[in-house]
Amino acid sequence: MIIQSKALVIKSFPYGETSLISRVLLESGHKLSIMIKGAKSLKSNKTALFQSLNLIQMHYYHKDNREMQLFKEGHLIDSFSNVKKTFESMKYGLCMIDIIDKALPKDYEDKLMFDILYKCLNKINNKDYKIMFVFFLLLFSHHNGYSVKELEVDFLDDNDINKIFTQSDINQNQYQKLFESMNQDSMDDLINQLLLFIRTHIPEIKNVKSLKFVN
Repeated sequence: MIIQSKALVIKSFPYGETSLISRVLLESGHKLSIMIKGAKSLKSNKTALFQSLNLIQMHYYHKDNREMQLFKEGHLIDSFSNVKKTFESMKYGLCMIDIIDKALPKDYEDKLMFDILYKCLNKINNKDYKIMFVFFLLLFSHHNGYSVKELEVDFLDDNDINKIFTQSDINQNQYQKLFESMNQDSMDDLINQLLLFIRTHIPEIKNVKSLKFVN
């Protein structure tokens, strides 16, 4: 059976002499391992297609009894060039997808998690990558059942938090309030506070090695 889906590329690595294996997050929220045959051929653009942080449209051959599916064809939708402009913004973007990959169970499937990740990546630019990382951590934690209301997050009141966590979209007014209420000096402390809170409830986050670059 051939399935079509949008997918965010989490990570790719070589397999054999000519192939790649890639982990992707489908728009359904399902994490999928997929083999891309002939990806390293000189005539192929598949290696570039399956770079981390790419949003792609793909067709793949699916079999229920097979853990790894087989890529058929696809094309690039968005490379998130806004995220890849600087090393600083890119490391926060990569950390977001690493959290999805390592801190959630293998069989986890939740479309809203795909939406949260996509919207946060889409809003990153070279000035507000830390703010969007905070937004991602807030949404990730709450959506997985751990409310941050017990934390002393004084730039949002309970009403603001409820609005953020009951909507799949990131409201521009809420985003602007975050942007105006935070400054570079306090953001690192806030990120550390949020990560400490998440570690308490989701111990699997210890497997997210990329956090050492932002924490």
